[in-house]
Amino acid sequence: MSESRKAELIEATLRLIARDGVKAATVRSIADEANVTQGLIRYYFRSKEELIIAAYEKHMTDLIDVAAQAAEGEFASAGSRLARFVEASVRPPIIAPQVIALWAGFFQMLFHHDAMRESHRKTYNLLRRHIKALIADLFAEQGRAVDEQQLRELSIACNAILDGLWIEGGALPEEFAGDELVRVALHGFGALLQTDLAACLAG
Repeated sequence: MSESRKAELIEATLRLIARDGVKAATVRSIADEANVTQGLIRYYFRSKEELIIAAYEKHMTDLIDVAAQAAEGEFASAGSRLARFVEASVRPPIIAPQVIALWAGFFQMLFHHDAMRESHRKTYNLLRRHIKALIADLFAEQGRAVDEQQLRELSIACNAILDGLWIEGGALPEEFAGDELVRVALHGFGALLQTDLAACLAG
């Protein structure tokens, strides 16, 4: 029951921030949104900031889970698995205006709150580890030698491709027609990894 109640408070916080922004997320407004007392919020969270950071972490982790789930199951190759991960990362629900608007509201706290910075580091590294593992599997399947530093640098670069497309795809969805973001993402990853990921996706 305790975890369920905390989850409800986090969901209420996400709804409030998505609608009105981080500045509107006071203990009173969150309590009103969740239809609970302010005392209940203070029982589960030491501060308003702790609740907001928990909401941020859930928001980002949920998005990463969508991409990770797209790469689960049986695939013809490691390349196909990576291609599905990339494709999911640049499609709704991961790329959407409301998702970017919510992230942007949270991001204001990043440079002013150490705990938020640590939460951001945690979710950034979670995504990068997913990418790194998929790249390692691809190279192993292809019989290509790669060391940890190379894997790290490739995962950083590939993550940067997804970040850029995620922000612009969410902020300016009208700029990108059809599967353009998918093609660009697959081409970018493919160029870095010297693999035709578009063909892997088709296969």
